[in-house]
Amino acid sequence: MKVLNTEFEYRQWMEKEYFQFDDKFPSIFEPDELERELLNQMPHQFPCIVFAVKGPRPSEPETLQFIYRDQVEKWAKVLGIIN
Repeated sequence: MKVLNTEFEYRQWMEKEYFQFDDKFPSIFEPDELERELLNQMPHQFPCIVFAVKGPRPSEPETLQFIYRDQVEKWAKVLGIIN
């Protein structure tokens, strides 16, 4: 789980933590493929919280889920943190 404040943070997180690209393990994507994948999975707004959800079966890939400010505010109200 990670808080992403900007698109730049999202892109860094995706490459370094989610895809785990680095000098030892470079990208398997061509630059245009990587860009399409980043755009396809990008959150609708920032800031947000991202976390990976495993598929119901081992053969199914993880999906990214995003929690946005409005959801956090709703939870904070329910928990009595804010009015």
